[in-house]
Amino acid sequence: MRLFLVILLMLSGSAQAGCGSINDDDQRAYCYATDGNGSCASIKNDDLRAACYAEAGNGSCASIRDDDKRRYCYAKQGNGSCASINNDDLRSTCYAESGNGSCASIRDDDQRNLCYAKKGNGSCGSIKNDDLRRQCEMVKR
Repeated sequence: MRLFLVILLMLSGSAQAGCGSINDDDQRAYCYATDGNGSCASIKNDDLRAACYAEAGNGSCASIRDDDKRRYCYAKQGNGSCASINNDDLRSTCYAESGNGSCASIRDDDQRNLCYAKKGNGSCGSIKNDDLRRQCEMVKR
């Protein structure tokens, strides 16, 4: 789930130079693809690749196998509801991103700190996961 959240969070902003600093191959490929400098086809994780295509307008959320990730994808596109997401942290993230909830309800420290940073109420420096911190910094640019 963290991988999926990290990738989707990058959609609100990216910097090509930052993509190269991401250690995870699929996350790096997703970063380049959403920045317009790569292809979703090179992403090995099926759900992440499907999300990439959906975000790029070349695919559908329906291709995402994981129920919560698929519901999150639909909600981000405005075609679904955060309420249908079973995972508490993902649902809370969905609500916070849509302006209908608070980052405070996200239990995972790194995800909560990322949420606060995206809303301008926190710092990427407090995120312990290196890749997530780098992606946060890209989003904040």
